[in-house]
Amino acid sequence: MYQEVNERLAFLKEKGRLLSKWNSRLDHLRELEQQKEELVAGRKVHLAAEQKDVDALTRTSISSVFYSIVGKKEQRLEKEEAELLESKGRYDEAVHALNNIRQQMTVASEELAALSEWQNWEQEYEQLMNKKQDTLLDTSPFILTSLEHEAKLKGQIKEVDEAERAGHRVLHSLHEAEEALRSAGNWGTYDMLGGGAFSTYIKHSRVDEAESHVHSAQYHLREFQEELRDVDLSIQGQLKIDGMLSFADYFLDGFFTDWLVQNKINEGKEQVGRGVREVERVLSSLSSTRDSLKLELDKLQQERRSFVEEAE
Repeated sequence: MYQEVNERLAFLKEKGRLLSKWNSRLDHLRELEQQKEELVAGRKVHLAAEQKDVDALTRTSISSVFYSIVGKKEQRLEKEEAELLESKGRYDEAVHALNNIRQQMTVASEELAALSEWQNWEQEYEQLMNKKQDTLLDTSPFILTSLEHEAKLKGQIKEVDEAERAGHRVLHSLHEAEEALRSAGNWGTYDMLGGGAFSTYIKHSRVDEAESHVHSAQYHLREFQEELRDVDLSIQGQLKIDGMLSFADYFLDGFFTDWLVQNKINEGKEQVGRGVREVERVLSSLSSTRDSLKLELDKLQQERRSFVEEAE
């Protein structure tokens, strides 16, 4: 009797969930965009200062002559160039993170545009609920309560599934980066033992591959972070995702492109390894949570079916 109404209610509820999800995500991404814009501006100033220090030592000046006289110009220049390289890496990373955020803002805006016709979904939903409530409350309030609880559980399961898919994308990128860094480290060791120009070229090639995979992981990690924020507050505590969210912020801000030094390659492998372990931990929690939700949903549905079957 109520199948068509129930299907329509579920359809409207899903549209509402998606609207809430993408509006919330877009608001959060706007905040992140502002933060990253400020970070990019600050690192640009720092980069300009480091470049100025290098320029001062590479052109004839009083300080340049002074360092030449005391025999420390090359040592001083090497130090300034290293600082410039690190500053450039941090600036490039901030710009890349800002572009990632803007890409995700575009996706969120497109999703909201596709849902524009359902902006007022609650009006129709409330009308249908009131109509159904009038006919059910007096005879079988249990059914209405069960359906509402089931709809909530289904929404929670979808949120967990979406977060899981995002987490597996992160994990794939991190594994790819881990493998590329492992290879770069091996070639780097060979290079230090006198491997020659060919080993140097291969090491740099593997480093470039690793950097590409790290950037991909960064993009997917932001998606994962947002999906975890979307998960129903009532089950966020069960997941213990605070560490994941903190790790994501640190990972995104701490990675930079000075991988050509061997110890930086090793540090990169350690950091990516920590990322893999943290993502795997959260994915395990998500899987357990989804299983628990499904068990609860199955139990509710069976109880409702039994009630309907036995009702006279």
